[in-house]
Amino acid sequence: METERSTADVLDAALRVRRAATEVSEQPGSGAGRVLEALSGVIDYDHASLSRWDPLHRRHRTLASSYPAETTAYIETRLHDDPVFSLIRRSGGDPLWLRDVPEPQRLTSPGFREELQPLGIEDGVAHCLFAPDGRYVGMLNVSTKRVQRRRHPARAAVPLLTECLASVADPVTGAGTDPAAQDGSEGTAAAACAVALADCRSTAPTPVSGDVPPGFEEADSPLTRLVRDALTRRSLPTTLLVPLEGRLLELRLSRRNASTVVVCRPVACPAGLSPRELQVLAELTHGRTNREIAERLFVTPRTVATHIEHILTKLSLPNRAAAAGRAAAWGVEPPP
Repeated sequence: METERSTADVLDAALRVRRAATEVSEQPGSGAGRVLEALSGVIDYDHASLSRWDPLHRRHRTLASSYPAETTAYIETRLHDDPVFSLIRRSGGDPLWLRDVPEPQRLTSPGFREELQPLGIEDGVAHCLFAPDGRYVGMLNVSTKRVQRRRHPARAAVPLLTECLASVADPVTGAGTDPAAQDGSEGTAAAACAVALADCRSTAPTPVSGDVPPGFEEADSPLTRLVRDALTRRSLPTTLLVPLEGRLLELRLSRRNASTVVVCRPVACPAGLSPRELQVLAELTHGRTNREIAERLFVTPRTVATHIEHILTKLSLPNRAAAAGRAAAWGVEPPP
């Protein structure tokens, strides 16, 4: 029988988990086993796994696991279709403990009936992991043959590990956030995605996480072309803001191995600009005249002039050259 662990012991173990996660190398999956080993000090588990979500093949990929091969295969290929998985995803990013799932719902779960019950599992925790920008990146599964008391310190410690566990599962590293795009962007994170662009220009983007938006489907898709063009003019990492179809997309570009990783999400327009004003501002970065902008946006030159007046007022800038400079500093790019 497990000796009762104090809260101090569990928190010390949680710090070891964080250190192990920090020490994970940049190679995908490297060090995940050490993270799970450290996690055993937080929860005295019988089985555990840490997996990464693969959006291209719509399955989980195991980074480290102590489950039997059959259960690991279930987690990889069938868990995301399990009725309980939707319950875990809807838990608001909080861990879901097995004993907190009502018994009728547990019994509808093929994973519980076919995998956990035969192993003698009585309790444990499942935790969907999300990157700070809202991308679903993977999952922690922990199972024990002992029922954890509801005030066990592990229940308080596991939520504190969410960020570091997600960083291990996340295939995207080193992408920063542009302060210009943070204003008013709350609530948009759930739509974030990531794709990888190989150096070969004829290769289509590869989904990394999240649902790839229109514009990144093929090698010659509009957003793919825009990013490749930006790579010829900018050093990495960098952030682009692209007004497209009535919304603003933030594209964060970073280098990883032989690819450029693009994290994409919709954000609010900075400085109170409207989507149309931001489109006009983006055109100014290429030095276009009012008539040229009007032809590209299918409006009149007078309408463009009015938009520019509003832009200068909102940004407190003296002229269009200063506005173009501000847009360039933000990384604003005209839509393809």
